[in-house]
Amino acid sequence: MIKRAVSADEFSALPEKGVEAQKIRSLLMAYGTKYDFCRFYLAENAFIAQLNGDFIVCGDGETDAAEFAEFLGFCGFSSVFCSKKLGEVLSKKLGSDAKIVNLMRFDRNVVNYGSDIVTPKTLSPSEAYSVIKTGFEIEFEPWYLDMSHRVRHNISRLYGLCGSALAVQYAINGEALISQIATLPDQRGKGFASRLILSVCRELCDYSVYVLCENELTGFYRKNGFAIKDYKCCIYKSNP
Repeated sequence: MIKRAVSADEFSALPEKGVEAQKIRSLLMAYGTKYDFCRFYLAENAFIAQLNGDFIVCGDGETDAAEFAEFLGFCGFSSVFCSKKLGEVLSKKLGSDAKIVNLMRFDRNVVNYGSDIVTPKTLSPSEAYSVIKTGFEIEFEPWYLDMSHRVRHNISRLYGLCGSALAVQYAINGEALISQIATLPDQRGKGFASRLILSVCRELCDYSVYVLCENELTGFYRKNGFAIKDYKCCIYKSNP
């Protein structure tokens, strides 16, 4: 049975590590359990969070996919992020499209930072969005409201360097996730995104730094010191 959590204490058993757990934890730290647009749920073998129709599932691989499919069909969803194992089963039961993504981790032992790696500039959400929007189809208002809230609560960080920008979605329990890496069109092809990534990874020296990416970007991240560690699944609601 899946039930809504009414207190953060109900998530005390949420795993300390792992990208699904940290994504959920970052939402819990930012919003708590009092808002309808950001809800948290408990299942027998899983923890669930949803923000504006986007769900995250942290399970142990034994989660009841049939129960989840019924739950998601009842709630309605835009996307679901979960383990590869659960996602492959769940997407079939939902009749929805699934995309497998790579979870890559930064290895400081294979990187030569070089003398051109400098401290990145901390950006405001507006400054970061002006760059990130050139590389991603992101609607301004929901992105800005969520990111501003996360930054105010010291959960997320935004960095920039030479016309490039990225978001640190969270830096929690020794793990950090970078995302939304973009460069202004007239500055592309000059290595600025790589410099920014390495600069931010150096700033996050006390954390294991991860990135989620599709297959076509694995070569780029390998050149910047990342290696594939796992695979995750993103499920998207199919258009009728």
